[in-house]
Amino acid sequence: MKFIVLNILIFMSLITHAQTSDKTVNVFFEALNQKNIAVIDSLTLDDLKLHSLQLQPKSNVSFSTKKEFQEGLKAIPKNINIEERIFDIESTVTEYLAQYTIPYEFYVNGELSHSGINVLTLIKIDNRWLISYIADTRKKAKTN
Repeated sequence: MKFIVLNILIFMSLITHAQTSDKTVNVFFEALNQKNIAVIDSLTLDDLKLHSLQLQPKSNVSFSTKKEFQEGLKAIPKNINIEERIFDIESTVTEYLAQYTIPYEFYVNGELSHSGINVLTLIKIDNRWLISYIADTRKKAKTN
């Protein structure tokens, strides 16, 4: 229990210092990898929207609300480790809007599950960057 409280306190201090859009994005993915709903909640708008485009076997688009996204994350058993590895981040940042294109690989218990591209939109409200929209593509990993 102390470990959980300590993690929340560490992430909360990161959030308070996440004054740049880059920091907000990085803290979001750290929280995602730790399944930390409280931190994700603090970094996203209440009406966050998510769209996912499954690329195989045929294209299929799904839509989620913030609540559905959080419930899905909560439903992952504690013994299942997830890691979304991001790289080659491209961004366009203006005074109040930021757009990120982020290739990723998603691992479940150390095994590559799928890969794709994330697109995140952030808005700056009261001097804080918040994620307002997430879209991603998903391509299943090839199996031997």
